[in-house]
Amino acid sequence: MPSPQSKLPAPVSTEMLGYLASVLRQHAQAEPLVGPRFLVAPVRSQMPLIEQMCQESHGLLRADVLRVGARYAEFLGWLYQDTGRTDEAVRWTRTAMDYAQELGDPMLIAYVLQRRGNIATEAGHAGHGAGLATAALRHTTSLSPRVHAVVLRQLANSKARLGERSETARAIEHAMAATDEGDDSDPLAGYCSPAYIEMEGADCALHLDRPDEAVPTFHKSLSHWPALQERDRGLCLARLATANAALEDVEGAYEAARQALDIAERTGSARIRAELSRLRQRLAPWRKLVEISELNAALDRMNGADL
Repeated sequence: MPSPQSKLPAPVSTEMLGYLASVLRQHAQAEPLVGPRFLVAPVRSQMPLIEQMCQESHGLLRADVLRVGARYAEFLGWLYQDTGRTDEAVRWTRTAMDYAQELGDPMLIAYVLQRRGNIATEAGHAGHGAGLATAALRHTTSLSPRVHAVVLRQLANSKARLGERSETARAIEHAMAATDEGDDSDPLAGYCSPAYIEMEGADCALHLDRPDEAVPTFHKSLSHWPALQERDRGLCLARLATANAALEDVEGAYEAARQALDIAERTGSARIRAELSRLRQRLAPWRKLVEISELNAALDRMNGADL
């Protein structure tokens, strides 16, 4: 946090806001390709200036300042989540919500609510995650198709972990319909493509102990995966490996895991690493096989390098 005596280097202006918005767009475009590892530091370095602007700005530009502040804080929260820093992810996502609520933008509020729900669900609090997604859906009439889809996807994720099959299926079905109405240019949720929703639906099936349904859906998703979403392709491959292992397809699990491991090493994604750790437990009965032993050794090297 900036000290009470610190001052902005210059009065808040449209040029300053334009610069910050442009830098954020570049970071957001790079993140699916390079992952969070190299982006946390540059995004975090912008936050003292942005927080100071949110504290001091007033008048006609305040709404624009709050929007920039909310987008930066939410993005930083996401980066921390994907590096495994849940505490920092929660902190910055809450900051984003403070700015979004003052701004009064229902779509931004809904998006940040589902982000909070995603963090809660991944931390093992699926009931809280479902509640936050449901709260986000109260703004449905104000949401773009892709934002609506990503909120429904989060609801499905939570419901699957709660074992609620019919509600999970309904949420995924509606998310796919909403995604088909949107496009990749959506500034908040352009990444929520049909392939992305297919992956999320397959992951829900996996959590509902239906790997036989998950595997073909993962393959369908990967068959038309967006080229610029490399990090999430790694997550999809890691989940496919887990589904294959659940079906005792050791060769299929190994092939998918090796590809996922390569992407995890390049991007530093904690979510891919976490999925591969779960896979390791699934493959324990075959740990003496040469390829599984080599895979486990590679996982050990990667995890050791991140200590």
